[in-house]
Amino acid sequence: MRTLGAVLLIFALALGACREQRTLDIDALAGRARGGDAAACRQLVELLGVAENGVNDRVYPLLVELGPAMAPYLLEQVNNGDRVRREHVIAALGSLKVADAVAPVGAILTEARLERRYIAAWALGEIAEPAGLPFLLVALDDADAEVRKYATRSLIKLNRTAVPALLAYLPGAPERGAAGAIRALGDIGDAAALSALLAQATGPNRLDAFLALGKLKEPRAQAVLIAGLGDADWRVRMNAAMALGPVGGPEAVAPLRRTLDDPEHVVREWSARSLEVITGAHIQYRNEKGEMVSPYSIYH
Repeated sequence: MRTLGAVLLIFALALGACREQRTLDIDALAGRARGGDAAACRQLVELLGVAENGVNDRVYPLLVELGPAMAPYLLEQVNNGDRVRREHVIAALGSLKVADAVAPVGAILTEARLERRYIAAWALGEIAEPAGLPFLLVALDDADAEVRKYATRSLIKLNRTAVPALLAYLPGAPERGAAGAIRALGDIGDAAALSALLAQATGPNRLDAFLALGKLKEPRAQAVLIAGLGDADWRVRMNAAMALGPVGGPEAVAPLRRTLDDPEHVVREWSARSLEVITGAHIQYRNEKGEMVSPYSIYH
């Protein structure tokens, strides 16, 4: 038994030494990479594919810390067949805002067979180059909901740079893609989008269009929003009531008072909230339990 115990102790010590050596190797590689050693740079990038013992979690911030000098070595691995390495490489290129990565990362985004392509959509938003716009616009109609979500977020990050491309895309866009474009235009908040959003306010994406018009805070949207208070879809009525808070004027008061009797309590609540914003008066509404209550304020 003593012999077995001694063997196990030696094995444990050896394993600990190996782990320590790996830690020392990563530090040594980073040091050599800082000195411009190409082989060390490539080895660090390769380690992004090693999930065991948290190796890639340790290497990733080192690569980002090393900065733009790592870009050529990361670009070599964008199309690597190992999913874990590829994803970490794309994320690092996004974090480093490598403009030369737009085309290869955009190509990955279009590869429908690949999983977790939303990372590519995220990276294009971090890089924030206009050259990424065509890839992100196509991704607005991707079959993967996560890809669509991150493509929309990245277009919002591009801010007003994305507005002309979004406006050109919207008229002929598929319904699902148009919904993302409308959400992006609303969050960007550029008044140049007003006409395009008004054109969407009577179509299948009117739910998103009303929210976007509210974010634009453009009084010229008031008439369309008032009309939306009579929509057959309670969600549309809710969004119209919501948008009228920051948009509406005296003309919206009577229509909003009528929707205080809407069958849906959330429509009544948002009508009361928007009436308070427009009139400055204290307004109550009938909640889900039939009680008369005040809406809590969400406006700042």
